[in-house]
Amino acid sequence: MFVVKFGGSSLKNKEDLLKILEVVRMYNKSLIIVISAAYNVTNQLIDAVAKIDRLNVNEFLTSLYERYRSFLGRDDEQLKERVFEIKNALLGAKLLGEVPVQVWDRIVSHGERCSSLMITKFLKDHGFNCEEALPERFGLVTNGRFGNATVELEASRKNAISFFERGKNYVVPGFYGLHEGRVTILGRGGSDYTATCLAYCLDAERVDLYKDVSGFMTCDPKHVDSVKPVRSLSYDEAAELSYFGAKILHHASVEPLRKKGIPLYIFNINNFKSIDEPDTIITANGSMTKDVVKSISFTDDIAVIQFRGSNVGRVPGLLGQIASTFGTENVNIKSVITAQTSINVLISRQDLEKSQKIVSRIKIAEVEQIHFRTNISLIAVVGNGILQRHGIAARIFTAVSREKINVLMISAGASEVTVYFIVNLEDRDRALRAIHEEFFGGERA
Repeated sequence: MFVVKFGGSSLKNKEDLLKILEVVRMYNKSLIIVISAAYNVTNQLIDAVAKIDRLNVNEFLTSLYERYRSFLGRDDEQLKERVFEIKNALLGAKLLGEVPVQVWDRIVSHGERCSSLMITKFLKDHGFNCEEALPERFGLVTNGRFGNATVELEASRKNAISFFERGKNYVVPGFYGLHEGRVTILGRGGSDYTATCLAYCLDAERVDLYKDVSGFMTCDPKHVDSVKPVRSLSYDEAAELSYFGAKILHHASVEPLRKKGIPLYIFNINNFKSIDEPDTIITANGSMTKDVVKSISFTDDIAVIQFRGSNVGRVPGLLGQIASTFGTENVNIKSVITAQTSINVLISRQDLEKSQKIVSRIKIAEVEQIHFRTNISLIAVVGNGILQRHGIAARIFTAVSREKINVLMISAGASEVTVYFIVNLEDRDRALRAIHEEFFGGERA
């Protein structure tokens, strides 16, 4: 069995569905086909929820159905009923004047449910035998955290084994699972995670992700010229690149594969040649390149909370107290960098307002000042051997210093394959270009 996943960028029009049909016909294995929402539909659903007080529910859902109808090229009553399944949820939220978190997850994940039914019907119309399998039917179990849930792999595995039949093809909506009957989404890009979790559950031979980009690159081509393809990555390298901003892969996708050694192939559906010619392969066996560095990623979704005090770095239990307080409020701490006089907690910038409220309630005698640092960017330089090969870190920071860029914080050693550091947001692109030139060549900006 193979698990293949098609993203929303591969679902813009009917011609894209023909590309998907061409791809799935090339496999001679039974397939689990994981589907994202059609292009921009998730954003439309989020926007509808944000404007719930003035949303014309019937008009919005009718417009959504017309989008799916254009894909199929015909009316379909079952598909129309599927689209309108969230009508009562939208009307109820409009009446309340707010959208509870469990309703938010249900509505925002609806694009995937509509896509899976549409794709199933399209493939059947063109002679490809398959059936739809919804997570609420086969039991993809999550930990229940609304907005960013984690899949409970063992519980899901037992359910999946009893549901899926070998030799059959299934179409599965990605992006969400269920906890005690309630829909919980897996975070943006979560369909990748659905695919790798199902691969774990069903002992798949391989996971193939079809994107509109040519796999991992040495850096984001929107920010650096002359980037090069990265043909192979280890699980650790791919996980770190994703965690620190590379949007090509959901940050949690690697872990289910690592547990069973399942390879991940990434293809660009727009220049696809063969199911055996991926753009990037991710496996357990990481190779070390001559200059060690494989790729550079970054994230601007970062803020730093600095807890300052003359002795904070030596107070037993202080860091645990801070972490516990944030955890109780469902704020994820991305990383911590400590010193004698400062504890620096890295969080998502999206959690900044919530964190400010939390910090205002923290009373710790040893903490003399609390500062928030925003308008920053975290840059991660990733490659097997980056800490073992002499001089790599020196080359990174020499390249940055040549550009007279001030490095605000540095961390090395938290991961064996990553060195990351923080710069002011305005310096981010110059830093990326300087490092990329140092290790991969190309003209400096």
